[in-house]
Amino acid sequence: MSRKLSAVFNYRILFSIVVFLSATMLFSCENDMMTVIKLSTKDSIPDISITNVNVKQSEMGRPTLELTAPKMISYQTQDAYTEFPNGLKIIFFDSIMQPKSEITANYGISWDGKRTMEARGNVVVKNFQKQQQLFTESLVYDRNFKKVSTKDFVKITTPDRTILGKGMESDELFDNWLIRDVTSTIYVDEEK
Repeated sequence: MSRKLSAVFNYRILFSIVVFLSATMLFSCENDMMTVIKLSTKDSIPDISITNVNVKQSEMGRPTLELTAPKMISYQTQDAYTEFPNGLKIIFFDSIMQPKSEITANYGISWDGKRTMEARGNVVVKNFQKQQQLFTESLVYDRNFKKVSTKDFVKITTPDRTILGKGMESDELFDNWLIRDVTSTIYVDEEK
């Protein structure tokens, strides 16, 4: 084979290899991009978005809770969840329709499958009947066991004392609570 023919032949082989590799990379990038788009689209676009939320739940005509939030976003993915990115407030009512307890937080998320809800950022729980308040940075509510818990620092105030500690468990209405690691208790002197 002449040199000229050999150079043209090598050029064609090289050109074919470059085209093949380019096409392979192009198609693989397209597939990767389509996968990324499919994955990110499903997770980033909410199925439901509501502003100025006010949900009331009742049993046999009596209110049991009222949830208010500036915004609610719901994602119906495999792990369906609902977010309250701008905070939330939930009021629980007793059997005579009086507010019994209340929770407020800067952010909330509820996982449908796990049946858990987490409140984060400046979380405050009030038990109106016992005049008790809980302050913490995060709180998890497990609907399966009807328990509330946190591993974070907590401050609980009652009419006669303030208790500080790390970690806490409670029933869902904040009637019976237990601080795991009490760091201090400050008693209020009512006489002063």
